[in-house]
Amino acid sequence: MRKFLFFLLISLFILPSLSKEPIERKIEKIVNGITSELIEIRRDIHSHPELSFQEKRTSSIVANYLRKLGLDVREGIAGTGVLGILRGSKKGPTVGMRADMDALPITEETGLPFASKVKVMIDGRETGVMHACGHDVHTTILLGVANVLSKLKDEIPGTILFVAQPAEEWGDGANEMLKAGVFKDIKPEVMFAFHVDDELMPGYIRYTPGYSGANCDGFHLIIKSQGCHGSSPNSCVDPIVVGAEIVLALQVMVSRETSVHNNTVVTVGSFHAGTAPNVIPQKTEMRAIVRTYGEEQRKILKEKVERVIKNICESAGADYELNYYFGTPSLYNNPDLLKSILPTLERALGGKNFLIEGLPEMGGEDFSYFAKEIPSVMLGLGVCPPDVKGNSVHSPTFLVDEKSIPIGVKVMTNIILDYLRKGMVKKEV
Repeated sequence: MRKFLFFLLISLFILPSLSKEPIERKIEKIVNGITSELIEIRRDIHSHPELSFQEKRTSSIVANYLRKLGLDVREGIAGTGVLGILRGSKKGPTVGMRADMDALPITEETGLPFASKVKVMIDGRETGVMHACGHDVHTTILLGVANVLSKLKDEIPGTILFVAQPAEEWGDGANEMLKAGVFKDIKPEVMFAFHVDDELMPGYIRYTPGYSGANCDGFHLIIKSQGCHGSSPNSCVDPIVVGAEIVLALQVMVSRETSVHNNTVVTVGSFHAGTAPNVIPQKTEMRAIVRTYGEEQRKILKEKVERVIKNICESAGADYELNYYFGTPSLYNNPDLLKSILPTLERALGGKNFLIEGLPEMGGEDFSYFAKEIPSVMLGLGVCPPDVKGNSVHSPTFLVDEKSIPIGVKVMTNIILDYLRKGMVKKEV
């Protein structure tokens, strides 16, 4: 009799807990069930790309999809931005996930059956439009994560904000959404995002603690002259010589006045002057980018660049106009937040060997506007097909292995659920 009662107790209290399906397996099943649907969505978005702040069709797809999942949806934020709010069955933290929706003015040359055929006129010339930076993948993964989490609503202690952002390629879409009050009623305490990694295959993720993207600043300089005959250079200021001296002096400034510990790039990418070999022109026009990390360093570089240009122009007796501007700020991955999600990444990917620690890059990413206000992490999602070499974002031949889509959905879903259910980050951030 005692043995019977013992086994009865075992069956009542222990066996139910053993039979309860682990959350990771639930996620896996849901993701497997929606993968074909997500790939169709990605291909639809890819074949109908839209430029910055013109993402009307894409934002409509996002809003309708989120609404069908039962989310509270807000549209028209900063023009085409969308916010989807998923409230769990229990109280808890608020987490944000962001995806960008815009494409680039590039004519696609991938040869895919769903390749973009969209054409637009820019500065009087026709060009194609292409998702050459993976924003179609980012948007699709956001929808996939929303789908999975909506099906696990009863197990969610907290709220998830799904932010579909316009105009990342302009470098200002995130800032415009913030200015439009995207978080005026409800604000996440942390945010996460993916960016496709064109060097890694699906199943791998790259992460970079601290600064991972640069300040995207620059200047437009016009050096003025009265102009004169090329045989009499003493008759006027030669703006070409002055401009050339400035180009070289800027590189000396970077290499000799900037600490080797402060990554800095100054590139004059546009230099235009003159129409004939025997004429010293009336002006030279230069455009340049300036890349740094952090607010202090960007201010220091501005002062140095302005000093170099001023001194050289004054020594040559040249008048000039300088427009120095601050663009997208540098992206900062919160180190504590990143450290706290590494165990989740290892579990979701199947081991540490699928995680690659990356070095900071000098490219820009306007997720940085969110990261300035909210502890955030952006991860690099491997998307490169295994048989493709030289795959590069912003290229007309950029390709994505669609196996990365369900992997991205699974990984991000686990990150968000772990944060909400365990509160593993809140104390550290």
